[in-house]
Amino acid sequence: MTGVQEIFAQDGPLARTLSGYEQRQQQVEMATAVAASLEGGGVVLAEAGTGTGKTLAYLAPAVSSGRKVIVSTGTRNLQEQIFFKDLVNLEEALGIRIDAAYLKGQENYLCRRRLEAFLSSPAVLSCALEQVSSLKDWAGRTSDGDRMEIEGMSDTSPLWRQVCSTRETRIGSRCPFHEECHVTRARARANAADIVIVNHHLYFADLATRMQGGAVLPDHDAIIFDEAHLIEDVATEFFSIKVSSARVDRLAEESLAAVRGARLTDDPHEDRREPMARSVKGDAADFFGGLATGTQGRASFPAGRLPESMLSAYHRLDSSLEALEMSLRALEGRDQAIDHCAARAADLRSDLASIAEGDRRGFVFWMESRPRSAILGASPIDISEQFRQGVLFRVPSVVLTSATLSTSGNFGFLRSRLGIDFDCEELSLETPFDYPRQARLFIPSDLPDPREEGFAQAAAEMIDLLCDLSGGGALVLCTSNKNMRAFHESLEGRTPGPLLLQGEAPKTQLMERFTADRTSVLVATASFWQGVDLPGDALRMVIIDKLPFASPVDPVVSARIEHSRDAGANPFMDYQVPQAALALKQGFGRLIRTGTDRGVVAILDSRLLTMRYRRVFLESLPQCPVTSDFSEIREWWSSRSLSGDRETA
Repeated sequence: MTGVQEIFAQDGPLARTLSGYEQRQQQVEMATAVAASLEGGGVVLAEAGTGTGKTLAYLAPAVSSGRKVIVSTGTRNLQEQIFFKDLVNLEEALGIRIDAAYLKGQENYLCRRRLEAFLSSPAVLSCALEQVSSLKDWAGRTSDGDRMEIEGMSDTSPLWRQVCSTRETRIGSRCPFHEECHVTRARARANAADIVIVNHHLYFADLATRMQGGAVLPDHDAIIFDEAHLIEDVATEFFSIKVSSARVDRLAEESLAAVRGARLTDDPHEDRREPMARSVKGDAADFFGGLATGTQGRASFPAGRLPESMLSAYHRLDSSLEALEMSLRALEGRDQAIDHCAARAADLRSDLASIAEGDRRGFVFWMESRPRSAILGASPIDISEQFRQGVLFRVPSVVLTSATLSTSGNFGFLRSRLGIDFDCEELSLETPFDYPRQARLFIPSDLPDPREEGFAQAAAEMIDLLCDLSGGGALVLCTSNKNMRAFHESLEGRTPGPLLLQGEAPKTQLMERFTADRTSVLVATASFWQGVDLPGDALRMVIIDKLPFASPVDPVVSARIEHSRDAGANPFMDYQVPQAALALKQGFGRLIRTGTDRGVVAILDSRLLTMRYRRVFLESLPQCPVTSDFSEIREWWSSRSLSGDRETA
């Protein structure tokens, strides 16, 4: 197999096959470190600035190593790019066939058993006939069962939720469709492959399953986390216990469907099961309804001390779940789906009791109200302890990489969050982009403090000025839905071109509309802070409303602040500031994606000019000229046309 140095040489295989390839020392340095880890074991932390070429820097040594390697990404877009583009390019360059598999979470795959049950149930009558017909036609010809093959079928579609595979509904080898199961086949392909491309959610689902004695992914020699800055949040989600109103409703509905589907002619209690299922749903509605009316968003409660107003409803729900479980246990061994529902009922009761009555050390207990559901949960406060116990670093070789891993030039914050208290290799690889020439950072000094009453209106006026200056091509990144809606409303009818809003269409469609018209302005929050790649002239202005501090009233954040304080640390400087600095770095990174891009990042938060912690933020961002003078930005903008700058770059 070709060595790493040869692969990345100026006259090597990549140079001969990839158009515009240039040897980058940063890429070679990272590839060499990854190769050494794959060969001899160890942990590598590699912050690789945008444009370094980090994907090929870890894929090439992974392919050349002869090891079983799992690559985990934070976003579906990167997962698809790696499998359908980067690995294909490597195959062509190296002249080999790479045995790779692309594995998604099981909710992305059709469940044949659930499809059959759905088609024979009353629920089919509530769905559009055309959609059901299209689903049946696709199910009869698909070989992979991947939802993405059906145009317009989202993962939140009510129809898809009826027929997809889930952790709760999957019954494994007992299923009559086991040999034809799309999830089983996908996992078989992953077991046989040398390189397996997954996402963080699936990887941590596997870790959570392994802690209970099972497995989702194949055993492997190495794990490479791309977009590794996301793994603490993903791990927290998967090591949490959660019971939602939707989970209870699904159990009641699917238990009834399982009994009906079994067509048992000698069931003496058949007439009692439907009232039992209805009782579970009714008691769940009472319990979670009380939760929804008693909270706004997410709120914490002391361990083992569910609010008094919810206790009687909780006991009624527990009793009705117990009755349903016992009713299903009476049919044990008669049908696999019924047995599985009985086990789910027991698990649900156990999880509910753990949250409502339990006292799990190191967990924060919370309840959350959502528009269509309510959730009761318990989440680990310090996930680093589980990582220290070998959960994350159980394989010989671990690589963590991202464009945003360090704050103030060091990896201390990441190490503390992930329990890395041992020696490992650290690489901080500079971007090859010329930020002093390509970018400007604008921090207006004349806006109110974001915590003051008049901030939103003043910020909206500044956003209007900036969008007018750039002629559109602007991404407005907001730290809250409230600000997003306020800015969008203020900008209506005032932008140079189309005004787009997160949520009015799927993310991919919004990005397509944005790039189709260079005068577009997109106002967004949450998911648009990262995983958005808009190179070239389409994106020329990134506007960030304020520093992205996590809400201190969120139960998990609040508990982590208190945990940090109890440990004798300064929670604001040791936790809140570096966490926000990494998030800001992600938002800043949307602007410059190629060596010919040019534009402005505007951060409308005057605290970056006055507060003592400003240095942590500014030292964590790519270094470029900073100004608070709008006239300087206007002058720089007009000094050279974007197209002219690109031609001379």
